[in-house]
Amino acid sequence: MPHHDIEPGEQPRRRVGCMTLITNQNGDVLTVQTTYRSKPTLPGGAAHQDEKLADAATRELAEETGLRRRLAQILAVDQTPPNARTGATEGLNVVFDGGTLTPEEEAALSIPAKAHAEIEALVWVAPTDLDEKCDPYQARRIKHALAAREFDQALPALFRGELAA
Repeated sequence: MPHHDIEPGEQPRRRVGCMTLITNQNGDVLTVQTTYRSKPTLPGGAAHQDEKLADAATRELAEETGLRRRLAQILAVDQTPPNARTGATEGLNVVFDGGTLTPEEEAALSIPAKAHAEIEALVWVAPTDLDEKCDPYQARRIKHALAAREFDQALPALFRGELAA
């Protein structure tokens, strides 16, 4: 069925953020404190043009934390409105499941040298502290992602009907 309400040459622009939920053995959530936000967020960022979402989440996770993960499961999709203050367009934020770090992986975590201008700290946040430590929308997003993981409600990350990772 054709979409007559959208002109072929005027497709809507929508930003897609790709982030990753990682926990430690205690169930704490790995967040990043950026230089441009007052509160920590999940590691992640915008997908580039023509980049698979799983690849974008993998790239952003490595750039911000040094962690390399195969990301194949989506825990949440969060639609966001445009932000006139920042100039951000309407968007979708896709939260991938990065699993639980081993104690050795957690001990080895450090901010990559190339990320020091953007990332101030890697911050572990207990689920009970999300409302206090994170912006309300971030806390809600993380709680929904944690619940999806807990109840095994992840979705496969697909690209044209095939597993993307």
